[in-house]
Amino acid sequence: MTLPAEFDHREIGLAVLEALDPDEVLSPEELDHRAWRLGRLLEHGYDLEDALVVARASHVDLDVATALVAEHGCSSRLAVRILL
Repeated sequence: MTLPAEFDHREIGLAVLEALDPDEVLSPEELDHRAWRLGRLLEHGYDLEDALVVARASHVDLDVATALVAEHGCSSRLAVRILL
């Protein structure tokens, strides 16, 4: 799967930065992981705002999160409510 045309890597990077907690200290690897999670959620149909919330919640299983939207037809808003 590829990212929807309306999202480019710059926008995703800015969204990741926006989602960071100023009190949270992340290593470069953790930042990469969060960006990867965000990209996967967007690829599977999440709205950006909802994808940011789930990407930040490291305790959420990404396979479950993506399946709720891509396979089971949940809106990303409903998926966030289920997952969190």
